[in-house]
Amino acid sequence: MDLDDQVELSHLLLSERVCRVCGEEKNLIDGYYRTRKNTTLASSYSYECKECTVKRITKSKKKGVGFKEYNRRLVEQNNQCAICKTLQAGGNYNSFMVDRNPTTGDVRGLLCKNCNNALRSVGGDLHTLESMIQYLQHNE
Repeated sequence: MDLDDQVELSHLLLSERVCRVCGEEKNLIDGYYRTRKNTTLASSYSYECKECTVKRITKSKKKGVGFKEYNRRLVEQNNQCAICKTLQAGGNYNSFMVDRNPTTGDVRGLLCKNCNNALRSVGGDLHTLESMIQYLQHNE
């Protein structure tokens, strides 16, 4: 790095920015992730500090199911969907989706793509599901 580059970057070393999430003022280079290639511009750094970014990402990630638990559930379900009993999981990786109880977060079972989408579209509402069953029975 030659002297010209150091002089251009020196203005950023003294710059501070207020995080849009936590409201704390932090050093631009140490406290924020770079989001664009040009390191000489303050606009190349995020407006959310590193700590808030990490909190947001870890909070938004789904709580994963370990390989052993997934395989145990799959064996318990005879390698088939818990609802329709199909052997074809569907989806991008042709693997069954993990269905969770929305209030407790507990794993309820492994579902194929179609059953997972159907359950998601009705929001797991039992009244809606019962109405759908009645509709199908009356219109066969």
